[in-house]
Amino acid sequence: MVGAMKVLLLGGTGVAGRATLRWLRERGGHDVSAVVRDERGRRVVTELGARPVTGDQRDPRRLRDWLQDVDVAVDLRVRLPAASRAVLPGAWRDYVALRDTEAGRLADAVIDVGTPRLVHDTVTMVYADGGDAWLDEDSPVDARGFLAANLACEEHLARVTAAGGVGIALRFGQFYGPDDAMSRQAARAVRRGFWPLPGAPRAFSSAVHTDDVGSAVGLAATTRGIEPGVHDVVDEEPLRTEELLAVLSTAVGRRVRAPFAPLARVVPALGRSQRVRGERFRAATGWQSTVPTRRIGWPAVLDRLR
Repeated sequence: MVGAMKVLLLGGTGVAGRATLRWLRERGGHDVSAVVRDERGRRVVTELGARPVTGDQRDPRRLRDWLQDVDVAVDLRVRLPAASRAVLPGAWRDYVALRDTEAGRLADAVIDVGTPRLVHDTVTMVYADGGDAWLDEDSPVDARGFLAANLACEEHLARVTAAGGVGIALRFGQFYGPDDAMSRQAARAVRRGFWPLPGAPRAFSSAVHTDDVGSAVGLAATTRGIEPGVHDVVDEEPLRTEELLAVLSTAVGRRVRAPFAPLARVVPALGRSQRVRGERFRAATGWQSTVPTRRIGWPAVLDRLR
């Protein structure tokens, strides 16, 4: 890693943002500013060791002011619709705006100011169905609908690199953990005997525990010599849907079914088989997940949320 750095973080009050602030605080020495919208956000980031800053994140002048003398900007802003609204028209409008329009506005400011590095999260869900094959950063993508905003975000990061900086996209596997809202909803469903996401029995999915998100973002921001471009961030064991259901069934002591598998026809990306490797990022940064598999992680989450 490099020495102490000046970091600007957008999205610091979300799951990934809080985890990143914890990691940066534990490493010590970094001067971290986190953009907040309200008093609650101010309290959250202050308790996690960052200096809160306020203002209109859509204002290019304000962005340039925040970026003065910053070594690395990290953008973890995201807004997901409620599960009950996810298939409705317009439900993903805010998600798309943050991943495309707002990410592009920040990239423009980074280029104008000359900030050396910009890190942004995207998702492994952009990969095309790979069947049983291993997938990596060079595998084909198929990002339709709202998922296309992730590829647009990666193009903005590529503009930063083309301008002489380092633009890094972290393609994360599915988040899960006790502090993740969707995981809490899933845990309630599992106790009732069903898994709330679609997925063919033999389809692979790749995930990352929220305990490991902060270290991944922190290392991407502070590791010397990391190559620009896309890096997959996943745990060590992709699981088939049927394997995950077996793990969950054992954990709750009842059979857990997947009744919503047909919904993959409505949102095809949710039903793809994506067996993601993640070796490039590990080799570049030395990152290792502390929760290497959902065989360990999900039982612990269910126990924690009991």
